Amino acid sequence: MVRPLALLALPALALAALVLRGPSEPLRPSTPADGVGPLTRRRYWAELEGATRSPQDIAADWRNRLPQHAPKALAWFRGLDHAAPPIAQGDRLWILLLGLRRARVVIEHVDDLGFRARTLRLHPDAGTSEFRVLPGHRAGHLVLQVESVMRTNSRFDRIAYVLGVHAAQRITWERVLNSVAAYSGGKIVNRGHETVELPMLPQVPELVAHSPAYGD
Repeated sequence: MVRPLALLALPALALAALVLRGPSEPLRPSTPADGVGPLTRRRYWAELEGATRSPQDIAADWRNRLPQHAPKALAWFRGLDHAAPPIAQGDRLWILLLGLRRARVVIEHVDDLGFRARTLRLHPDAGTSEFRVLPGHRAGHLVLQVESVMRTNSRFDRIAYVLGVHAAQRITWERVLNSVAAYSGGKIVNRGHETVELPMLPQVPELVAHSPAYGD
């Protein structure tokens, strides 16, 4: 006789199998409209003093050596179209999250002070992450920032996020910021993170994706 608990586990196992198999168009760019749940804005930042490299050099190294700056046990990056570095606008990246969950992104924008990655359909989130070097008003003073505006890709991913993936994301980006700060030659004097969840409304990403200004 089949136990009731086993029957209850079957839908969860089926959902997990569907998520791990991936979507039908895994390399199609995705937007928050492709996701589920609230629109979530996450921001991780580190303020530095005494940086000896220029903001432009820091941003270029961050982009080109993102696989080296990230902790492989949490987020293992590789080039999907070619070996990385270098990483340029239009390049797609292969990612393995927590040694289990597959993810793909495309670098959709690059400028002198940062870059932006957009998720592809094969990813636990749907939206963008922006990586910025924000120069201060003094030599050697700057802020490193990672900001994402996303929804989770599925109900399964939303549950995983609530149960602990959010902590893994925070640790990942804090370690990335530590690595980029070390390259800059400066010292972290202040840091933080914040998460804001909003209903999925038209134009919400444009309203929340702008960072506050930093003074001296």
